[in-house]
Amino acid sequence: MRGLYFCASLKIITSNFFFIVHNCMKTVLCIIKGIVFETCKQIIFMKNFILSAKIFFLSVILFTAFSSTTFSQPVIGYQLVTAGLTNPIDVVTASGDSRLFIAQQNGLIRIWNGSVLSDFINLGSVLTNPAGGEQGLLSIVFHPSYNSNRYFFVWYTNTTGAVTLARYQRNISNADIADVSSARVLLTIPKPGSPYFTNHNGGKIIFGNDGMLFIGTGDGGSGGDPFANAQNGNSLFGKMLRINVNSFATSPPFYTIPADNPFASPADGIRDEIYATGLRNPWRWSFDRANGDMWIGDVGQDLWEEVNWLPAGSTAAVNYGWRCYEGAHIYSGGGCTPTDTVSPVFEYPHNGTTGGFSITGGYVYRGPDPANAALLGYYITTDYVSTNLWLIKPNGIGGFTTYKQAGVLNNISSFGEGADGTLYALRRSTGTLYKVIVTAVIPVTLTQFAVKAGYGYNQVEWATSAEINTIKYHIEYSSNGLQFTRLGQVAASGIFSGSRYSYRHTTPLNGIIYYRLAIEDTDGSIRYSDIVKLLADDGKAVKVYPAVISNGTVYIEAGKPIKNMQLMNSAGAVVFQKNMQGLSGNIPVILPVLPQGFYMLRLYGNDFMVNEKIILQ
Repeated sequence: MRGLYFCASLKIITSNFFFIVHNCMKTVLCIIKGIVFETCKQIIFMKNFILSAKIFFLSVILFTAFSSTTFSQPVIGYQLVTAGLTNPIDVVTASGDSRLFIAQQNGLIRIWNGSVLSDFINLGSVLTNPAGGEQGLLSIVFHPSYNSNRYFFVWYTNTTGAVTLARYQRNISNADIADVSSARVLLTIPKPGSPYFTNHNGGKIIFGNDGMLFIGTGDGGSGGDPFANAQNGNSLFGKMLRINVNSFATSPPFYTIPADNPFASPADGIRDEIYATGLRNPWRWSFDRANGDMWIGDVGQDLWEEVNWLPAGSTAAVNYGWRCYEGAHIYSGGGCTPTDTVSPVFEYPHNGTTGGFSITGGYVYRGPDPANAALLGYYITTDYVSTNLWLIKPNGIGGFTTYKQAGVLNNISSFGEGADGTLYALRRSTGTLYKVIVTAVIPVTLTQFAVKAGYGYNQVEWATSAEINTIKYHIEYSSNGLQFTRLGQVAASGIFSGSRYSYRHTTPLNGIIYYRLAIEDTDGSIRYSDIVKLLADDGKAVKVYPAVISNGTVYIEAGKPIKNMQLMNSAGAVVFQKNMQGLSGNIPVILPVLPQGFYMLRLYGNDFMVNEKIILQ
C-alpha cells in the first residue's frame, strides 16, 4: 500500500536548539545547531526560519504551517519642518551635505539648512511660462561626485513645452549658490500634439548605485496615450531611461549610452537610452537605498493607480504594460496586447474611500530614528487627491502585504530622503516640508498562528499574549495569496493576558491555500496577521492552476525562480510570452484575450523547463 505523508513545521528557537524527528519509517535529522540539511524541505518563508520534516505515516495526510512571529503596524504622521515654499515639487540631498535642496515648480531651488531657507538658483527664465499644473521645474538630483565636480541635474519643461534634462554647476567658492551661466542641455524631448500636450512629463531623475542617471518620463500627454508613445521603441516618452553623464563631454549631447543598456544594440530599432517601457506618468519613483530595488508610482487613466517594482539585479527591458493595460487590467482604449508585460505589485481604484485618483510614489523607509523603527522596510505611497496612504512590504512568499491608512494629509507632491535616510514629504498646496514619522504602533497581540491540514479539513489555530481593544478575529483564505475571502469569525475573549483560539475550515485536501487573520478592534480598524501557506506537495518545483481558465488569469506556484513564460496554441505557435524576472512564489499572470481551446504553458528556469496544458474558456 502506498504511504501518505505527515509533515510538521518546526521552528528554531536558538542556534543551540536541536531536535530529532523520530517514530517513523526513517529518522530524519533536521537541524543540529542551526544547520539545515537538504532532507528537510522548506514549506513556508515567514519572518522567522520555519522548516518542515517529511515523514512517512499511515492513512492520514497532515500539513502544519506556522507563523509564530509577533507583528506591528505603524501609523504614519507628518511633522512640520518648515513652511514658506511655493509649489514645492522635489526634495533631495547632495552627497556629503546634510542640507536639503527643495525644487519649486517656478524654477527656484531653495536650501533648508535646518533653521532657515535660502535661495540656491533660480531657473525661471528657461521654464514654460507660467509654470504650473504638470509643467515647470520637476526634479533635481546631485551627481554622486558633487563634492568634487559640483554638478547637479534638473528636469523641467522649457519655453516650448519640451521636457528637458540640463546640467548645472555650483559656484566654485560659495557652496550656497549655483551658477545660472553653467547650464548645459543634455536632452530635449519635444511634446506631441498641436498645440502640444502640457501633461504627463514624468519628472523624477535619480542616480542608481551603478552611477548611471535614471529618468522616468510620462507618455507625452493628453489621455489614453493617443500616439501610443509608451509602447513605441522610437519614442522616449512613457519610459524609464538610463544614461551615462559621467564623461562631462564638452559637446552635445553631453552624455553617452551605457554599454549594458538593454537596447544598446544599434540594429534593434529601439532608442538606446531606454531601460524600461510601458509607463503612463511615473510620479514618483525611487530606489531602495538598502538593496537597490526600484519602486515606481505610475498615475492611472480612468480606473486604476499602480505601483510597479523591479528587484535589484533583474533583467532590464521590462514592459509595464501601458497603454495595453491600466494597472493589472486590460485598458479598453489600448488597442494593443503586448506579449511581454509585468503587472504591478499593488493597485488601487479610483474611489475616494478605498483608493484615490492620482498616486504619488514614495520610498522604502531606511531611516535611523528609533521612534520610527516599526516603519523600517515598508514602502510608503500616497494619493494626491484623497487622504489615503499605503504601506507595502514583501510578504516572504513572493507577494506583498499592504496596509491602508486613511485621514492623512493630501496634496503630497513628493517624498525625499535626507542624507541619513530620514524621510521627508512636500505638500504642494500649502508650501510646506514635513518629516514622515510614526505616531503610533498598533499593539502587538498575536504570538502564534498555525494551520494544520487534516483529512478533509484545515485546522486554524492562533494564540495571543494581549488583547487590548480587540473585538473579533476574521479568518480569511485565498487560492493565490492576493485576494482573500472571509470564512468566518471568532469573538475575542477580552482577557488582557491573551487566549488561544481555533477554527475548522472544511475544505478539499489537495491544492495550495493561504490563510491570514483580520483582527478587528473596537473602533472598527483592521490589522492583518502574516500569511500562512499550506502546500500539498506532489514533488513538482512548479505548479500551474487552474487547469480550466475562465477569468483570464493563470496562477504559477514556483518553488524555483522562473525566467520566462510562453503560451502556445494547439498548432505550436507562441501567442503570448512574458518576462518573469526570476520571480518565485505565487505569481498571477493575466492572459490576453484568446480563442477558446487547448494551450500549452511553457515555463523556463535556469536549469529546467516545465510544460503544462491549460484550457481557455
